Formats: sequence, C-alpha cells, structure tokens
Amino acid sequence: MNTTPQPDPKDRPARLTVGVVGAGRVGPALAASLQLAGHRPVAVSAVSDASRRRAAQLLPDVPVMPPAEVLHQADLVLLTVPDDALPDLVTGLADTGSVRPGQLLVHTSGRYGARVLEPALRAGALPLALHPAMTFTGTPVDVQRLAGCSFGVTAPEELRLAAEALVIEMGGEPEWIAEENRPLYHAALALGANHLVTLVAQSMELLSAAGVTAPTGCSARCSARPWTTPCAPATPPSPAPSRAGRGHGRRARQRAAPARPAGRRGLPGDGPRDRRPGPGPRPAEARARRGPPRGTRPRDRRHRRGRPMTTALLRTAGELHARTRAGRRAVVMTMGALHEGHATLIRTARGIAGRDGEVVVTVFVNPLQFGKGEDLDRYPRTLDADLKIAEASGADVVFAPAVDEVYPGGEPQVRITAGPMGERLEGSSRPGHFDGMLTVVAKLLHLTRPDVALYGQKDAQQLALIRRMVRDLNFGVEIVGVPTVREEDGLALSSRNRYLSPAERRTALALSGALFAGQDRHAAQEALRARAREVPATRARAEALSAIGESRAAADAHAVATAVPGGPAAVRAAARQVLDEAARLDPPLALDYLALVDPSDFTEIGDDFTGEAVLAVAARVGTTRLIDNVPLTFGTIGAAS
Repeated sequence: MNTTPQPDPKDRPARLTVGVVGAGRVGPALAASLQLAGHRPVAVSAVSDASRRRAAQLLPDVPVMPPAEVLHQADLVLLTVPDDALPDLVTGLADTGSVRPGQLLVHTSGRYGARVLEPALRAGALPLALHPAMTFTGTPVDVQRLAGCSFGVTAPEELRLAAEALVIEMGGEPEWIAEENRPLYHAALALGANHLVTLVAQSMELLSAAGVTAPTGCSARCSARPWTTPCAPATPPSPAPSRAGRGHGRRARQRAAPARPAGRRGLPGDGPRDRRPGPGPRPAEARARRGPPRGTRPRDRRHRRGRPMTTALLRTAGELHARTRAGRRAVVMTMGALHEGHATLIRTARGIAGRDGEVVVTVFVNPLQFGKGEDLDRYPRTLDADLKIAEASGADVVFAPAVDEVYPGGEPQVRITAGPMGERLEGSSRPGHFDGMLTVVAKLLHLTRPDVALYGQKDAQQLALIRRMVRDLNFGVEIVGVPTVREEDGLALSSRNRYLSPAERRTALALSGALFAGQDRHAAQEALRARAREVPATRARAEALSAIGESRAAADAHAVATAVPGGPAAVRAAARQVLDEAARLDPPLALDYLALVDPSDFTEIGDDFTGEAVLAVAARVGTTRLIDNVPLTFGTIGAAS
C-alpha cells in the first residue's frame, strides 16, 4: 500500500498539464477549452500539414511532439484519434512504457467506453471516455460551441466525478453512459446520423426540384444538432457565432431554468440538472434577447374600456402638465429612431402603469451627450415612424420637445456631474458624455413628473448612474431596468445598427459572441462549484484511489472535482478569445474595452469577488461604435448560510 501523505487539495493548484494525441478537429478544440478553464496545454502530436495548422491555430506556442513524448509531458492526455485506430494506439503506448501511473487518459470515441483503455489501466492510468456529441469544424468556433454540448461520459465509478467535472469545465453537459450501455449509445447516434444523412439528401432533391439553386446551403443547416434538439435556421460559423438557430448556445443559457423546456430531451441517466446554477436574472435576460413571444405584441390600434385610443404628440411641458392624471405615470426616455428594444420598454411601462395609468415616451436628441467628432448631426430623426411604434406598443403620449424647450436660453450653466463612476469605461472613451446624460435625464424627470422611469440594461453604466443620481439627490421616482433585447443573430438592438454594412454586421456579432462565451464559461464554473459542494464523499473517493497506489492522481481527481475554477479571470479569457479573433477579420473589430465590473461603481472585480457583476464590452466596427453587456452573479450558488 502506498502510504505517501495526501496533500490537501486546498493547498495545491487544481490545474493539469494537458497533452493531445491526434490533432484532428476534436483534440485541439477540447484542449483550448480546458486552457480557458485554467489548465495548461503542453504538447500535441500532429502528422499532416492540416493537423499542424489546426494545432497552431487553436494551441499557439504549444510544441508538436511524438505521442510518447506527449504522454511524458502531460498529466491529462486526450486521445483524439479515429475509432479504428484507438485500440492499437492504447496498446502501443502501454507496451512501450509511455503511460505513467496516475495519468488521466481520456478518449473521445463514441464507439468505446472506458474498457478500451484497459492496457493503460494496467499500467496505472486513470481511464475516462468523454464523447462530445457535436460536429466539429476544426476552427476556433468549436471552442465556444462546446458550451451546452452534451458529452457521453463513461468511467470507473470512482472517477465519475472527475470526468463530469472536466466536461463542465469545458462548458459541456455530462450524460452518464454505463459501460454496458456504450454499444447502445453508439448505435443510437449512428442511427440518427445515418437517417439524418438520408433526410438531408432527400431534402436537397426536393429543394432542387423546387428551383433552389444552392440546396446544400439550406439542408446543411440542420446537420449538427445536439441529441434531439429541434432544428432551426443556422448561421455559418464565425468568430462570434449566432446564438439563434444553434442549440448549443441557447441550451447553455437555459441551464439556469428550473426544468428543461418541452422538446429538449437529454439521454437517459444522470444529467446536469443538479449542477446548474440556481434561478437568477439569466432566464429573463435570455428571453429578452429575442424579443417578446409571438402573439404578445399589441395591435396597432389599442382600446381602453372598449374605446379606440391614439397617441398624443406634445411639444411643450405646459401641454403635458395640462393633462389629467389618474393612475401612475411611467416614462420611457429615448432619442428617437425607435426599434424593438424601445418597444419592449414601452410595453413594460404599459404593464407597470396599468389600464388607468399613463405611459409617456420622450423623444429628444440631447446635444450635451455628443462629444466633438461624434454623430449628433448623423443621428437619425424619424419622428413619424417613432409615433407609430410608440402607439402600437402602448404609449399614451410622445413628448418631443425642441432644444429651447429643454434648454431655454441655450446650454445650461449648471449641470449634473457623474463623478468618478462617470469617468470609467464609457466615460473614459467619451469624456463629458455622462454629465450631459444626467443633466438631460434630471430635466426630463422634472418636466414629465413620472412615478416610474424605465431604462434598458444595454446601457448598464448609464442605468447605474441614473439610479445613483436619483438616490443621491432624492428624486421621488422609481427606476426600473429592462433586460437587453437582441436581434435573431444575437446583436443587441441599437439605433446605430443601421449604419453597419453586411460585412461589418458579421464582425459586430463578436460583441455578443464574446459576452455569451464569458457567460457560458461562468455558468459552467458555477455548476462545477455547486456540484462539488453537494458531494462530501469526494475526499473519501480520493483516499480510496490513494490506497491502491495512485496518490498523485487521486489528488488531481479530487482537485478537479472540488476546486473553484478560474472565476472572473476565466470569464474574461473566454470573452477575450472571441474578440481577438474578430480583430483579425475583414473588416476588423477595434476593441475599446472589455471589463468585468462591480455595477455599484464600475470598477474591475477581483478573483475573490462575490455578488452581482457586469461583463461589458465596447468596440468600433468601421465608423460605428457599439456597446453591449450581460449580468453575472459570482459565488452565491450553494454558499453556506
């Protein structure tokens, strides 16, 4: 028996050195994903020129070595070779003494369970079978597509937690497959794939008969779905993949829901439900990305108590003050050029004000918010169209004052300053912007006299400053933040989106893609932490492994299962990778900032931060500057009371 003292996992890093044998489409992507979780790729084997290019693209600066040397360098080895080559590879590595005791040996074949690694097990390795049920492209996009991807997991029972932990660290969802069920699992996937090929071929024939000139473009969109997820229109791979039309991203962001939605089934067995983060702002934010459900948008003509209504256009505060008020007044402040994001704000305001209340939409392009060289003159003015959208969404009044109504006598001599919080991020990039914004918001609050005012969370720093102003200066108004609304491809709705060319829009998707990558990485981390807290027997399992002479591996297995992953640093890294890739596109994305901040003051958070945070990004594509953000919560799931 090995009696070597077992180190306490809290006193050692839970990070592993990673090697890849077989630089096809799968291995480099998995290694890159583990790198985002804090592990360190140290070696990769690649033979063909294509394999070497993939390794260089996904694992830059990682040296290419023969398979035996890869095993010598790595604590965790990914065997990502074709199914037919796997048994001989394992036998050869074991027979040549390349396998080290305590080494984590992972294969990604769907055909085999852990038993195919038996020769390595006899040499002291720890065998894991992790099969990602996803079609790989061999490009960096795969790293982000792993979020929410189901993995078929087979391993010795004592290693199950370590196997599931590795999957969760890669952003995936582990589905336990018993060794004896592995042939059935493989047959099910093969059957589905074969039928899918037949269906796609038949659909291409029908599309050709219907006159479609490129049927492959239509049919291929449904060719790579996880498990039984229904197909939906897909977007071609890009560094910022569309989250609409791709089950991986939607499924990852639905992880926080209390139950899997109807129609989204997983394989039988223990699923990831007990590792998902608890309820939080994510479900509502995710629903808002694609706008309200069908059938919930108001008709163009509204009625109150059976009488048709029209929206009044008012130009002066006197006209507004002369209106009779019965219920609550809710105000939505805009600069015009209304879109579905504004419409969502107005509909939310309608719900808050109620049938007897009043919804006022302000349309005012505030000159104080535009700095030198910014797009004040270029900013769209579409009042007629704005009136139609406001009325259809439930507004009673559109208040569109002239500049001299808001600023009588010219620019105000007394202004509200945003303080230190207004000098960070957006304030640093646009000096004076927030002073002008707060000044006009304060004036419009006085002019409209609302009970509640609603603002979009897309402008998170603006919302935080308005809340601070209202609290610090004792405004008698309630401030409500409404989740960001996104277009079908994930881009946050903005009046400036209309300035983007088709090519620029494709590049601009990197903003939301980066945020989703960080959000998915964070969800996987929180799920891993929750899972580790729920399994007090983990240490006993590690000790059992130690008892059979695998002390180092036992510590690693326990550490992987119980350690707190990379936290804020890993979230930033996942988002940064997408943005770095977009910087190499044509046209490129020019990053202004990527920040993970405390919403109370918009300072960067540290690795030990707990509570609400905001992951924010700003960038320029062509001449158009765009911003976006998502909320995150750190360290609250399963915390001790």
